[in-house]
This record gives sequence, C-alpha cells and structure tokens, in this order.
Amino acid sequence: MFRLITAFRPYSKYFFIAWIIIIMTVSSIPKLPTLKIETEKGIIRLDYLIHFCEYGSLAFFVFLTYAGNRFRLSLKKYLTITSGLILFALADEFHQKLIPGRAFNMKDIYSNIAGIIAGLGFCVVVFRRIRESF
Repeated sequence: MFRLITAFRPYSKYFFIAWIIIIMTVSSIPKLPTLKIETEKGIIRLDYLIHFCEYGSLAFFVFLTYAGNRFRLSLKKYLTITSGLILFALADEFHQKLIPGRAFNMKDIYSNIAGIIAGLGFCVVVFRRIRESF
C-alpha cells in the first residue's frame, strides 16, 4: 500500500487540481437534484454524505501534495491547509447562492468541514503508523 501511495504521490497535485475543478463544476450545475433514500422512519439525504466524502478526498489529495518526504506536515502547514480547505468549502457554498436552483446550506458546510478534518486526521494517523512500521 505504501508503495502504491508513493508511486501515486508525484501526480497528487494533478488529482488535487482536477478534484477542485470537479467540485466547482458540479457546484455550478443548476437545479441539481438532491439524492435521498426513503425509509419507513423518514428520508435520508445522501448529499451530506457526498459532501463529507468529496472534501475528505480533497483533504487526502492536499495532504499528499504538501506533506514532506516521510509524509509529515508541520503544525503550521497543517493549520494552513485546514484553514485553506475550509475557506474553499465556504467559498464553494456561497458560490452556489449565485446559481439558479441552488442554495446556501449550513449543513453542507458542516459536512464539508467534517470531511476535511476526517480526511486530514485519517492521513496523519495512517501515515504515522506506516512510518513507524518501517
């Protein structure tokens, strides 16, 4: 797994840029339907899970792009990346107010931020364990 990620790493900045373009493109689609699952107890909206996953993936690509040789981030770099991703998530959500049929939603922002924190946290924990095993 470590070899796969190491081989993938030189291309991570391209995945990072492509992922931002994908997020902005999908955010710009007017009147995008909300995915839902209807159960006996109610309706489960899948868009919050999608937001969590898309921003968790973005955090993963950013981590690979900016982490050092041994997949480490200084606290300053970690906080800068986290702040930058949160600002991007906020800008993306405010951008949707300008798109017909789209709306600003605080729950989307919460899902985005949770995905960012989970994605970066996952990277820190997993890569620390990988480093310790070598």
